[in-house]
Amino acid sequence: MQFFLRFTALTVEVDGQAQKGTWSSRFVPLTPGSHRVDVYFRYLFKARCCEAGTTVEVSDGQVVELEYRAPQLMTSAGRLTAVG
Repeated sequence: MQFFLRFTALTVEVDGQAQKGTWSSRFVPLTPGSHRVDVYFRYLFKARCCEAGTTVEVSDGQVVELEYRAPQLMTSAGRLTAVG
């Protein structure tokens, strides 16, 4: 199933602003402070499939790395965690 997801556009939403993404690394510059990050993708008739979200605190000059993992079942939530 994971193979087929490579052909699906991933959406990264930061503070309510959606950005189309791919299933690879991406850099999103942010101002210092608290930011809400949500990740999901469209699958069949569901607009926000396997959604996962977290709030991150960003300090001046800091890089926060997050990793999104899609679940095995499309009816489950994904997982978005800080790396490192």
